[in-house]
Amino acid sequence: MAKKRLGISIYPEYASMEDNLKYIETASKYGFDVLFLALQGQNGTKEEIIESYRPYTKKAKELGFEIFADVNPMFFDAIGVNVSMFRGPIDLSFFKELEIDSMRLDLGLSDLEEAYLTKNKDGIKICLNGASRCDHVGHVLAAGGDPEKLVGCHNYYPHRYTGVSLSFFNEGTSNWKKHNLRLQSFVSSNSEDAFGPWEVTEGLPTLEMHRDWPIEYQTKHYLMMGTVDDIIIGNCFATEDELSKMASVNNEKVTFDTTLVENLPEKMKERLKMQLSKRGDENEYIIRTLESRMMRENVEPFNTVDIKAGDVLIDNKLYGQYAGEVQIALKDMKNYGKTNVVGHISEIDKELIKYLKGGQPFEFKF
Repeated sequence: MAKKRLGISIYPEYASMEDNLKYIETASKYGFDVLFLALQGQNGTKEEIIESYRPYTKKAKELGFEIFADVNPMFFDAIGVNVSMFRGPIDLSFFKELEIDSMRLDLGLSDLEEAYLTKNKDGIKICLNGASRCDHVGHVLAAGGDPEKLVGCHNYYPHRYTGVSLSFFNEGTSNWKKHNLRLQSFVSSNSEDAFGPWEVTEGLPTLEMHRDWPIEYQTKHYLMMGTVDDIIIGNCFATEDELSKMASVNNEKVTFDTTLVENLPEKMKERLKMQLSKRGDENEYIIRTLESRMMRENVEPFNTVDIKAGDVLIDNKLYGQYAGEVQIALKDMKNYGKTNVVGHISEIDKELIKYLKGGQPFEFKF
């Protein structure tokens, strides 16, 4: 499980400059380095927008952020910027002056226009919608698009029950991954005060299944799937605790939140604290570990109740050479007295455990 880049979003017109700058600084402290900045609702001249937004982009650049600006054709028309090869010379110097690295086209152009945009003289990257069943980005590449200047980004959804399904997300994502292109997606803060660029404030996730998940679980889901490169908080302001938790799960080892059964012997706790990884050979019933049988202490029978999906298990001495093996149950099973039920992973981790790969290290957090 590779580490990913983490990002935040800000909507400067809905909060004070002090709060926005503080948020950027706090996120930087926890290793965040992608900033999503919504420009599409802005009014005013180019000069006025640059003056208004320059403090945020300047601070973000000082702290090492890469900046993505969300824009649409109405915004381009309002400030007099042409992005179509069919309407005259393309000039993206506005974005360069504002130190924007990439402009995200909220409403796309034609394949040929987007391909041409990737070759703009100001070096601005072009970020396209990542959620398309057809291979739109493949068409852009075929039209001559520069893969070094193309980024994909999934949408976010403030209205409950409108976020995309996992199957649709995977279809759109697969088009970007087969071309080995960078892809972004959104998670959502659960802070009661969190907001986005609209009146509706029911969270801003990409996946509907994420809407009420704690932010660290949303992040872990993307990490375990392994198909998204940048994970961005869609709404703001996430709490410092959320930023910390999101950063803490962004590492090479998977952690499963675990509740241990009462009166679990210390020796069994020690076994669960071992460096563990999933065996490469898979089955439908349990996730097995490679290292756990190397601890030679005898394992007495303990709490040999019937097994439920998500239970953490240790085979006892009645299982002979399997004694001491740590496992996680994938299904409900009858217990024949040879397996100790020692704990249970969280309900969301039960959803995520299917992404654990052979040889991948993990640990129980209890």
